[in-house]
Amino acid sequence: MADPHYRKLTLSDLKSMTQVLAQSFEDDPLVSFILPNKKTRIKTVAKFFRAMGRLNIQNNMAFGISDPLEGVAVWNFPDKSLSVKPKDFLTFIPLILSSYPYKAQKARPIFRQIEANHKKYADEPHFYLDNLGVLASSRGKGLSSKLIRPFLEMADSQKVIAYTDTVTKENVPLYEHFGFKCMEENHVSRTGITVYALRRSAR
Repeated sequence: MADPHYRKLTLSDLKSMTQVLAQSFEDDPLVSFILPNKKTRIKTVAKFFRAMGRLNIQNNMAFGISDPLEGVAVWNFPDKSLSVKPKDFLTFIPLILSSYPYKAQKARPIFRQIEANHKKYADEPHFYLDNLGVLASSRGKGLSSKLIRPFLEMADSQKVIAYTDTVTKENVPLYEHFGFKCMEENHVSRTGITVYALRRSAR
């Protein structure tokens, strides 16, 4: 029977965490922009999330639900600095996505916008939802809620804000359902990508 409660992930979960996030982000607009070849995209995305996932787990930022794993959330807490900042992606991209160096370079303005929004709307102690992914076969079961609500309750108890961002327009109503407000949407020139900055005040 699937465990209805989230748990902190360990390095023994790295493989399944990688699979969940790689599948969830395979058709993400930013990922598709950097990796236009759909045939090789999932393998390359998996390499990326394996490297990032290891850092997330080591920094106690990775949480999951169900065994076997069906959903993953990466949260950063207000009592520690961001261990993996948006600009760190610029280090990983040339190393992991070296098959598309031109596209990786073209993505730099997108990551700069993401980081600028983060500083603008969350320049105070806050909970940050870095990544959220649920297997396609497990959607509609309320798993996203189980990976979001407990942390928002923590934020409320500490009287701090929560912040997240997305490049997928369809995700905005999901976050608004949890009390986030879209503060700004930025159309990044010559990329076709729109960055949405979402902030939730403490309740």
